[in-house]
Amino acid sequence: MTDWDVTARRFEIFIDREVRASSPLYTVLSQYVSDDLAAAGYFTEVLAQAPERQRIPNLLFASVHRVLFDHPDEALARYYPSLGGSREPGGELTKVFAEFVTAHRAEIDPLLATGETQTNEVLRSAQLLPAFTWVQATTRRPLGLIEIGPSAGLLLHADRYDFRYEFADGTIVEGGEASADGVPPLRCPIHGSSTPAKFAPFVTKPLRVSSRVGLDLNPLSPAEPEACAWLRALVWPEHAERRARLEAALAHAARRPVKLRKGDALRILPDAVDSVADNAIPCVFVSNSLPHWTAEGRAELVDLVRELGARRDLVFIIKEAHRIGLGLFSGEADPAVPEGGQDVHEVLGAVVYLGGRERLFRLGAAGMHGTWLDWAPQLL
Repeated sequence: MTDWDVTARRFEIFIDREVRASSPLYTVLSQYVSDDLAAAGYFTEVLAQAPERQRIPNLLFASVHRVLFDHPDEALARYYPSLGGSREPGGELTKVFAEFVTAHRAEIDPLLATGETQTNEVLRSAQLLPAFTWVQATTRRPLGLIEIGPSAGLLLHADRYDFRYEFADGTIVEGGEASADGVPPLRCPIHGSSTPAKFAPFVTKPLRVSSRVGLDLNPLSPAEPEACAWLRALVWPEHAERRARLEAALAHAARRPVKLRKGDALRILPDAVDSVADNAIPCVFVSNSLPHWTAEGRAELVDLVRELGARRDLVFIIKEAHRIGLGLFSGEADPAVPEGGQDVHEVLGAVVYLGGRERLFRLGAAGMHGTWLDWAPQLL
């Protein structure tokens, strides 16, 4: 299998696991690019502008989307609801897409070469808030939140949003402090066996946060127009609600900025942990970031977390696909693969270090982009 066959396969996976049910536009374009790559066509030249690990659908489509913002009168915009388009993704879409890319390579190529897929989906905070409150209940201490790969840091405000957790019987549990003015209520269905009574304490009790910091190779300021434009471009064109949430959360974050440090997390994480107040527990967390790391980098992160946990009480919260998240610590298959054996969910896990002892907890399963949560904490 050639490198371009591997890249083509990424677009096929993108269709199956992410866009088929929610983005007809990207479904058609993903199949078109996949077929083109398999035939060693034009998009091998386009994607060659990106490092091999960055030759992925989200980066290509976000780069085109961002440039399209600057050319809203182009024919391609007629297919993009985000630019007021209403044309169905058929007919001449692929031809128009290829023509737009060809005409704007001077703008698209630099984004492919240097851009990062730093999607900052605010709804993921609905899955993280109960994990943070669980850490507080487990350790009986305030949290020093440290996010790895925060993008614009929107998840560092998780406790400040207004949440609606919806159960199958129609019960709605309201959570969060709802202090993020302008951000609409964030709705998250609860799957599985958890009941409102059991779940409510993890989202209704106030979260005590002593400090907040994000560590990123390329942090994005929510007060910077170009950074915000890139984040908007990462939202799929049909997802109007996601776009509205993002806009509101960016405005809130610009008004209440948190500290975002630029650098390699493997180098600056120890200092961030040491900076947490003595009476608080460092709560390091990562969400939908580790797929962009190399296998060697992920292994080094595990070693570093264990080293830090040996010298100070610490909790590491992970919300990733199991094999590159909690599975890095457990070395075991996820015990709750969905029916049919398709491991398409994310696992919400916690690695707890108290007195130098490591304990692993599977807190639940999570839908991509914050779409649902199955809350069922258990010790592994």
